[in-house]
Amino acid sequence: MTNVFFPVVRAWIVSVLVVSVCVVLAPRAWAQAAPGSRVLVMPFTTQIDAAAPGGEGTALWLGEAASTLIADGLEARGVGALSRDQRLAAFARLNLPMTSALTRATTLRVGEILGASEVVFGEVRLGDRLEVRARMVRLATGTEVTPIEHQGDLPDIFAVFDEVTERLASGTARVRPARAALPPLALETFESYLKGLVATTPAAQQRFLESAVRQASADPRILLALWDLYTTQGEHERALASANAVGPDAAAYRRARFAVALSMLELRRYDGAWQALTAIYEDEPAAAISSLLGVVQLRRGTTAGGQTPAAYFERAVGEHPEHTDYLFNLGYAHARAGEVAEALKWLREVVRFNAADGDAHRVMGAVLAASGRTTEAQRELELARLLGSGVENPALAAQVPPGLARIPSPADLSNAVELRTTLLGPAQRDQRATAYFHLDNARTLVAGGRDREAVDELRRAIYLSPYEEEPHRLLGGVHQRAGRLTAAIEEYTVALWCRETAAGRVALGEALLESGQRDAARREVDRALVLDPASAEARALRDRVGP
Repeated sequence: MTNVFFPVVRAWIVSVLVVSVCVVLAPRAWAQAAPGSRVLVMPFTTQIDAAAPGGEGTALWLGEAASTLIADGLEARGVGALSRDQRLAAFARLNLPMTSALTRATTLRVGEILGASEVVFGEVRLGDRLEVRARMVRLATGTEVTPIEHQGDLPDIFAVFDEVTERLASGTARVRPARAALPPLALETFESYLKGLVATTPAAQQRFLESAVRQASADPRILLALWDLYTTQGEHERALASANAVGPDAAAYRRARFAVALSMLELRRYDGAWQALTAIYEDEPAAAISSLLGVVQLRRGTTAGGQTPAAYFERAVGEHPEHTDYLFNLGYAHARAGEVAEALKWLREVVRFNAADGDAHRVMGAVLAASGRTTEAQRELELARLLGSGVENPALAAQVPPGLARIPSPADLSNAVELRTTLLGPAQRDQRATAYFHLDNARTLVAGGRDREAVDELRRAIYLSPYEEEPHRLLGGVHQRAGRLTAAIEEYTVALWCRETAAGRVALGEALLESGQRDAARREVDRALVLDPASAEARALRDRVGP
């Protein structure tokens, strides 16, 4: 293997991409809720006249304002809608920007992956008047409802979007009594709040959000946005103060208490975090709370006040078996406790769905090394190294590294956004004949250019036989053909780890060259020619790479 570090998407992002196309392996995780019960509202495109109030700078926040107001309005009418935090988390996992610039096809596909019933997008034009045009597509049928148009003055923005939302909600036929909507902010405050959400630098975010909170000191939306900003900056005392300022009557109070626990965890106030979490869990259980309780137990290194970390992670998996992070945490806790069989059991479930999860391979390698299974350990650690998560010092190979437990976010309190199908039963696993059947189908589909269907078949083959080289290599080719070069390089890397071939080296070299990594591509060509000096593909690539 070459000593090349490939830039890779974080493992949990790939986990989502892995499963998003495996929709027939098992019933959709989101089928637990009534299908078609949530709306994905995208940021609107904006057109701002030069003479409009606020000028071109209004475009920076108005498109996000449209999405936020409509999503909040749908929720207030009892129509499920993805919150902004949920949208951001999901798009981050899919490695997509949360922007109105995405194509319609991409937006609809993301909506399908998220299990949304409808997708709303549209346009806002601000000139003498504020003009809104909203469009909604029903994903089950692919039909678009009649576009909704409304206009008013900019100071009437809340009334304008309330009317648009009312008509969109009626179009879903799911309006029911829900909760009282938060009172609208003053326009100046709302503008500062939205600018804080979409600003491109932490300094600008802080300036706008702190300006907004001075004008509306008790507003939970602003307080939690500040909590998130301060947390990202490592200012955990200030984050804690922001979350604590959310009043108990606020609809976001539960989320705020979870944020309080996260801040206390970072400040090593473990007893306080424990008390906050147990209180909200008693009020309403959630897998994210169980998982965070497990992290608290890991951090403080004791079972005082509760059970072992693994017990809480196991409870989280039972409460939400479709979440890869909870599976990883359960395997990791067993690894830290020296429980080899249980650690390997759960970590192998993680890599079944995401062969590029570097941390899972790293922990497995450490567990295998500590138990004397040197050959297996070396393979796992080598792949972890290639994925940027390995141990460079062989003397540390048998040590399970601390601090790898995955920490849920407040957005995880709701299991509504799930990008992963349920696990297959034991009887369906390790069926090599079935894996070959899906692989053979995939070969035909790839040859015919039917990439979406091919991905489905390749993912089935990888799940049933994750350490076979060819499915990863073919999947890398599909990603490369679609221009997803990082994902392609990652799959080619895993394929070479499974089995080194000249074809695999050439494929990786092609992707590296296309991504502008000429020196790395040259090394792959050289290695391919060592493996197969007669390879016409390797020679052709060498000519393209140059000396």
